[in-house]
Amino acid sequence: MLLTVFTPSYNRGHLLRACFDSLAKQDIEFEWLIIDDGSTDDTAATVADMRLESPFPIHYHWQENAGKQAAWNVACNLATGKYFIGLDSDDQITANGLSQFLTYIPILERDSKIIGVRACAVRTSDGKNDAENFFQEGQVLSWFEEFSRPSSHGERIDVLKTAEIRKFPYPVAQGTKFIPEIWFYATISAEGYRFIYSTAPVRVFLDDHTHMRLSRSSLFAHAKGHLISRTVLLNAVPGSKWIKNPVALAKTIIRLAQVRAAENVGIFSGGGLDKRAFPYLIFISPAQLILSWFK
Repeated sequence: MLLTVFTPSYNRGHLLRACFDSLAKQDIEFEWLIIDDGSTDDTAATVADMRLESPFPIHYHWQENAGKQAAWNVACNLATGKYFIGLDSDDQITANGLSQFLTYIPILERDSKIIGVRACAVRTSDGKNDAENFFQEGQVLSWFEEFSRPSSHGERIDVLKTAEIRKFPYPVAQGTKFIPEIWFYATISAEGYRFIYSTAPVRVFLDDHTHMRLSRSSLFAHAKGHLISRTVLLNAVPGSKWIKNPVALAKTIIRLAQVRAAENVGIFSGGGLDKRAFPYLIFISPAQLILSWFK
């Protein structure tokens, strides 16, 4: 199989049909892998109906509710496609959008440190890219370059090498149901992986949709996941990139102080920060101390 399209879904059966309809417009070989994260709605019945009319294979896997990142880990292991793309249940693919990455396969095959293609996501509200493009078509860059440019932050979509991303499972544990995706990007970038950046609009991002959006969930409801991701981010991003994006550095320090206080991490302990990031405790510790007084 060339490509696995992975969709995690939790009580979003009512959204899967639009996602399916967009996939039916594609013109390359792929399988659709749906990980049902413990839904109690009509997701299973909806998938069964779509299977009857689908021109592509649909694989359905139900699991006890464990969160999106746990579903990602399961999907990576179940995927039979050489390439892997994550498509949320409230998103769609543009017409023939999946074929946009085919031209880059020779480059992906040739360079083991290029982990995939990173393409554009367009908003439904205005039809424009959700993130500003800072690159030339086909340019190979580290995600750190994207992170260092505030105007480039926003939704995109990735086609990834399945064998490579299996090396980086999310560190999920009991009670950790959400780890922001910056953990993944910071981790692979620190290992020297890069992306081919594409201006092709591949994903339709439903920016006006708010039903059970993890990105808009409470910071403290998922404090452990934010602690994991922000700690790795501070460890991984080179100082030269923080200098270009001081606002992101300030936000990371504040967020770390908040979740370290919530998770009772020692005020002056490293708490996972490595030697390069340890100096940031000068800023994190006072803020964490103040927050701890008000707990």
